[in-house]
Amino acid sequence: MKRLLATASAYAVMASLCAPAAFAQTGDSDLADDTIVVTGFKKQNRDSIAAKQASDLVADFLSADELGRQPDLNVADSLRRLPGVTTIFDEDEGRFVSLRGLDQRYTYIGINGGQIASTDRSDRDINIESIPPTAVTRLEVYKSVTPDLDGQSVGGVINLVTRSAFDADGFYAVANGIVGVHNQIGDLPGSFSDPSFRFDGAVSDLFLNDTLGVFVSGTYFDKKRDQGRPIVGSRSNDAGAFVDQVLPLDYANQIKRWNVLANIDYRPTDWFQASVLYSRFNYQYAEERYRFDLIEERENLTQTGPETGFYSETRGRARFDRFPLGQRIDTVQGRVTARPTEKVLFEGGVSYSNGRQDHPEPNASWGFGPDPALGYSYDLSTSSVRDTSVPTIVLNDPSVLSDLSAWEFESYTDGFFANEEDVTEFFGDLSYNTEGEDAGLGFKVGYKYRNLEKSRSARATRYTLIDGETLSLEGFVDPNQTPPPTTEYFGEGLNYPVVNPDLFDAFFEANRGLFEAEQLNRDSSFYNIQEDVTALYGMITFNKGPHTFLGGVRYERTEVNTEASILIDDISPGRVTREFDYDHFLPSFVYTLDVLDGVKLRAGYAQALGRPNHPELAGADTIDQNNDTFRRSNPALKPRESDSFDLAVDWFIAPGHFFSVAGFHKIIDNQISIVETQEEINGQPFIVRQPVNLDSVKVTGLEISYIDDAFEFLPAPFDGLGVSTNLTLMDGEDGPAPGGNLISQPDYLFNVSGLYNYGPFSARLTYNVVDDRPTSAVREEGRYQQLDMQVRWQINDNFQAQIEGRNITNNPRTEVFSDTGLVRAVNDFGNSWWFGLSYRY
Repeated sequence: MKRLLATASAYAVMASLCAPAAFAQTGDSDLADDTIVVTGFKKQNRDSIAAKQASDLVADFLSADELGRQPDLNVADSLRRLPGVTTIFDEDEGRFVSLRGLDQRYTYIGINGGQIASTDRSDRDINIESIPPTAVTRLEVYKSVTPDLDGQSVGGVINLVTRSAFDADGFYAVANGIVGVHNQIGDLPGSFSDPSFRFDGAVSDLFLNDTLGVFVSGTYFDKKRDQGRPIVGSRSNDAGAFVDQVLPLDYANQIKRWNVLANIDYRPTDWFQASVLYSRFNYQYAEERYRFDLIEERENLTQTGPETGFYSETRGRARFDRFPLGQRIDTVQGRVTARPTEKVLFEGGVSYSNGRQDHPEPNASWGFGPDPALGYSYDLSTSSVRDTSVPTIVLNDPSVLSDLSAWEFESYTDGFFANEEDVTEFFGDLSYNTEGEDAGLGFKVGYKYRNLEKSRSARATRYTLIDGETLSLEGFVDPNQTPPPTTEYFGEGLNYPVVNPDLFDAFFEANRGLFEAEQLNRDSSFYNIQEDVTALYGMITFNKGPHTFLGGVRYERTEVNTEASILIDDISPGRVTREFDYDHFLPSFVYTLDVLDGVKLRAGYAQALGRPNHPELAGADTIDQNNDTFRRSNPALKPRESDSFDLAVDWFIAPGHFFSVAGFHKIIDNQISIVETQEEINGQPFIVRQPVNLDSVKVTGLEISYIDDAFEFLPAPFDGLGVSTNLTLMDGEDGPAPGGNLISQPDYLFNVSGLYNYGPFSARLTYNVVDDRPTSAVREEGRYQQLDMQVRWQINDNFQAQIEGRNITNNPRTEVFSDTGLVRAVNDFGNSWWFGLSYRY
């Protein structure tokens, strides 16, 4: 905590020293410039600051520019630019987000307030790639919540506000085309050729005497790259650390996604409006994964030192996996707003979202050994997070990897996984006298009902050779194959045989008679869950002079029905159904005081929930009598319950000029973790693994932000310089990760963007750092830093050219063992450059 406060103090002093100097130069004349039309990065900054100033909550905002663009390629990427937001990456691109160091599953994410269906295999992760970037006018991140916001908000609430045709004055059209190249491509059998590309656009207009607005937006994205992911696992004993896993992994990857959003608004009068929205997201993920396993036996291990040793022999396995994953999300919303009197406002609506994932999982493998030639020595001292170096692995005889005739076919498995989620919500809100700076006392009441239904299932067939048949790797590996990306991490000593999946598929289809099939039991993947949440809330509001207060209580009743498999030694005698429910009263408030002109003090308190993940409630009960183990879910789990305290000071110095300090403290009860206990079942002792509620955990943090998008105190052309920066410091207590941190909680986040605008030219250089982020009690994602840039040139009133570089310093991500600091995996996805042209009518 001392380091947190010391770092924060230094940052705050630096920012505050900059602020008055700039303010003294700009003065009142700059305040009058608020009417000047700004574009690009300036527009994003100023719209975001204006939204924060108008909000009564502790919140941050990110606005689109005049071309409907966010700062990055997708919405999840853009959100990492805000204080307290961690983007969870899927390789080189953001997919999920978490708030203030808390697991991403405990943040409510919606579009216009309605929940988006999850296509995640088992959890509550919301893929916010599913909304076209040009359809979103503003990203809202609420860190203090009030009773009218969803109770599933231990982390907070993220809301994506979509555009309306009424946002523009008449006809509006924009189109963006961008072409990209990745430096990590072309070294694998399934590699896709450059370039990658993206097209997005939006069009809107007003009809029927400007009472009917139609807005349509869409995106098509085709991205290709290769990736290397060397993995070296390690463990410790009394003699020191030793290697227990060597696994080079290489990926050939193509992602195709398209989405479309249409919004129809009807506003015949000032007191009534209605809208209907439809969104479709389609995602096709074509990945071919190549791997090589060295399979060790402990009796062959000799430890020669605390970090060195060797295996006298091991077995090898060469394998390919295909991942032709498909996802789609459909969302439909209807909304009505009516104002029968000046002080009365009614809002109501319905939202439905359906998400489905279909995931074929074919793979084939060949084995070699055990053989002394595949024995290896290791040196763990060469592991370095800073240099992204894995431990040194040296095979006894690397030439054995090229003897393809010695590799024997093991099996081909044709698997398939599917899950589907439906989310239906109804809501109604009635408020009286809640608007206006001097409105006085008012109130707001509301109702919300959500029905969530999720199911998942899997099937698989394993094919092995019939008796008497053999099949080596000859004919399935290109002898001229370029060494895959992971080779550079192990030297030529692990230039393993890369199986060509297309060659095997053709052989398998032409020679099915050589294989016999076995249906595998995948009932452990099956479950159905239905979750019904009924919410009522009431709150009072007070707006008078410098004082604003919003507070009250929210009541949520949760009813859950589950159905899951029972498996005994991989045999399923049936399924089990369970029902349970729980109730919560969730008080909250936010108080805002206008201390001085442009200075706001905000204080808030809120209770919120973090409902258990679906497999924790509905997963299969699996009994293994041979090993005396029992894995089961726990329908008696309570949701996490949090008490959150917020205090923030915001100084709105001038348009585009802003400084903020926000502190928070969260106490989270009923933390959930997997534990092992010993139980006697039918007279037989078993080791039982199941999720249980544990004691409280805490996280305390500080967020500091400073923006000045134009150093107007400097002479031209340097007055076009600007900066946007934020620092988040977090300190966990009693959490399962080292130092008491929570899972997903880094110690700090840092963002800084250097801005420049001069005439038709604008540029932004952005540096983002995320400190070590625990992914489990024993592993963490190592500290990661990424440097990105954008350069834009306004050719004329209609056209703009753009160049964007992502991860231009080519930093890979690392996975680290928390206890030893040894690197387990390096995720090397390279950098990319994008060249685009935008048009606006």
